[in-house]
Parts: sequence; C-alpha cells; structure tokens
Amino acid sequence: MRGYKIITLLLIGVFVITSGFGCKGLGCSTDSASQPVALTYWGVWDSPTQVSGLIQEYQSSHPTVKVIYKQLRYEEYERKLLEAWADDRGPDIFAIPASWLNKYQNRIVPMPSVVQIPVQEIKGTLKKETVVTVQTVKGLKADEVKDQYVDVVYNNVVKNNQIYALPYSLDTLVTFYNEDLLDQASLPEKIVTFNDLVDQTSQLTKVTTDNKIVQSGVALGTADNIPRFFDIVSSLMLQTEVNLKGTKFNPSSGEQSAARFQEAINFYISFARPGLASYSWDKSLPNAFDMFSSGKLAYFFGYSYHADALRKAGVPFEWGITNFPQTEGSQGTKYYADYWVNVVAKKSKNQGVAWNFVQNTASAQNVKKYLDQNKKPTALRSLITGQKNDPDIAPFANQVLTADNWYTGYDYPKAEAYMAEFINGLADNKIDINNQADLKLFIDRINQTYQPNQ
Repeated sequence: MRGYKIITLLLIGVFVITSGFGCKGLGCSTDSASQPVALTYWGVWDSPTQVSGLIQEYQSSHPTVKVIYKQLRYEEYERKLLEAWADDRGPDIFAIPASWLNKYQNRIVPMPSVVQIPVQEIKGTLKKETVVTVQTVKGLKADEVKDQYVDVVYNNVVKNNQIYALPYSLDTLVTFYNEDLLDQASLPEKIVTFNDLVDQTSQLTKVTTDNKIVQSGVALGTADNIPRFFDIVSSLMLQTEVNLKGTKFNPSSGEQSAARFQEAINFYISFARPGLASYSWDKSLPNAFDMFSSGKLAYFFGYSYHADALRKAGVPFEWGITNFPQTEGSQGTKYYADYWVNVVAKKSKNQGVAWNFVQNTASAQNVKKYLDQNKKPTALRSLITGQKNDPDIAPFANQVLTADNWYTGYDYPKAEAYMAEFINGLADNKIDINNQADLKLFIDRINQTYQPNQ
C-alpha cells in the first residue's frame, strides 16, 4: 500500500511538471520560453516613427515580447553605450555602422542556430481561437546570408561562418547634380566618368581674379567641409584597387598599392589646387551639402538621406541623382557602401529573442514596408528589381550589387580622423603626397588601427 502511494505521488508529480509544455493560452507561464520579455533597442538615424511599423508587426505575432526603441544622437552614442553597459542597463539590440563590427566584436554575440520563441497563431477549423505556442525557429546560415543579401553584406557581417549582424537597408554613394547649373553652362549630359567631371568642372566653376570660388563644379579636395569625404576617397581607392590594410610603403620592393593610393589622392586634391583646370573647391567654402542646397554647387556626392533632406527643404532649382562616376576604362563598376547593421549585445539576458527580432524584421517580407515608407535602398537581392521601378530609389538600387567597402579594422573613427589629418595637411601644404616619409607615416597609422585595443 505504501509503495502504491509513492507511485501515485510520482505520477502526479510527473503530470504537473510536464503539463505546462502543452500550455497554449496567453496566460501560459510554466514554460520559461513563453514568459513576457522586454527588449530594448537603441539606434541613431531611425526615429521611433520610422521603426514603429517593424516593431508593431513583430509584437502582433509575438505577444509576449515588447520592444522599446530609443533614438540617441550620434555624438553621444558610443559614450551612452559604454556607460549603460558599465551599469548593466545596456540595450539588448543596438545599431552600429558595418565598419564598426570588428571594434564591437567582443561586445556582441552571433546569431544562434535555433531559438525557442513564443508565437501567436490562429487555430481551429469550426471554432477559430488565438493561441500562443512555443516554437523552435531556425537562425539563418552563412550561405543563406550570401544568397539573400548583396555581397558586401556577407563580406561584412559573416565571420568564421557565423552571422554577427543584419541590416535593414544599404546606402551607396551617388552623384547629386544641379540641372539648372548644367543647362546654364550648356552641358546637356551628366557626368559618367571622372574624365567627364574634370572636363565639366572648368565650365561650371566661377572664380574671381583673386581665386575666390563663388560657384563650384564639384566638392573635392578637402576634408572638413565635405560630408563623407572618407567615403569619396574610399571610392577612388576601390576603383584603383587600393586596400591600405597591411600596405608597407617601400618603393624598392616594387609594391603597387601605395603607388595607386598616391595616384588616387593626387587626383582628389587636384580639385583644391589653384591654377589647375580641375580647381573648384577650397577649405574656406561652406559645407558642401549646404552649398549644393543653396544652388552654388553643380555636383555633390552623397547618400539617400541627403535626398530626403533636399525634398524636405524644397530647394528652388531642378536637381537629380545619377550613379557615382567611374574611372574610364575600368572593368565593371564599383560603388561605395555605407550602412548600419543591427547587433545583439553579449550582456543581453534575452539574446535568443533579440536575435529572433532582428532576423524577423530584416526579412524581405517584413522590411519591405519600412523601406518603401522611408525611401531607403535595400540590401536584399529579392527587393532590388522592385526598387528599380521607384525613381526616388532607383539610382541606389542600381548600385548595390557591385557596392563594396574596404576598412575592416578595429577603429574606423580613428582611421577617418587620420585620413582627415592627412588631407588637411596636403591642403595646407604642410605635407607632400610625393614625400615618401609623409606617405609612409599615414599608411603606418592606418595599419595601427588594424590592431585590437588601439
């Protein structure tokens, strides 16, 4: 009799322990995977309104998950992240530039192969009811990222066959042009190559007798007053097959990368050299985007967010967008990609759910509405053709398949600062691009940023 009671109690215990796995109601609390989860998500450029659709769509099918988005200013972003992590109150998900991935490698986690996630479903044939079931959701594999996204994304976010980030969009550097200024200069066609740019610059630039520029053909040659100057220089580097990583400037070795970089920089700074046919810019001029907006700059190199700003400003002249110019005679096209990615913090207590949110919202099915509403170019192959039919996005969509970037070190901001110092030194004639010591010093400093913990 005593043994019978023990067996009965054991069976009851087993029933109590296992019965929760079949729980499907909204109040199910036995299975830890179906417990309410609050995710914090930090970003910079997207406003809460811009991402609200993605968040609401996810929450509607994952009712036990609440996502709280916080937008911060770029100037304070990294400091706020570090302060929050120090106090163990950092975000579960945060957005960073793709070029920062190595810098943050020790603070983020890769996508898991599977995640247990509560999902809301409608079940039943005669009587429909909404239930919550805990499902096993597979993460993406590296080869799926390669198939679904353009090449630059795969090259940036996949490391050692693991996925560390996913983007919502992918921006590329394009050419903005002032159609009115082209017409006034009797130039019927927009530039296609850099040779075209040199030819047109002299016809579009107006300079006083004391070399003061009152109208510019293009903003090139300086650093501080040209937004994303680093990207423009990087575009020239990509087209001339320059990657400074590991480069040792040693003329006697016959190494070509430094020489090609020298050629690219010489071309860039030629637009800020008085007396040359390409002279059209100097460091005393206003910010290049402001000058374009005022109608005094014929060509400006920028991104989709610059197009948004121009539309909102309602500038009083006709403007358009075309592809970034290419080097004449080059094989194929090469464009520069600059974009942000979503990552999951290593300190997050809900890494699986956080990654499921990133994967779900970045999928073609869910991200399309976000891209359409915000006029952002896609990073997904399946959405490119559709965007080519939208005149506002087409120039960007036409470039994403051959877009690339080169910096994969540990400190992009420092590399950018070194580049700015180098360009400013050339503009002020404090250093000489043809001086081996000056060039070697700059390249060595860039290579230092490829060492961890610099």
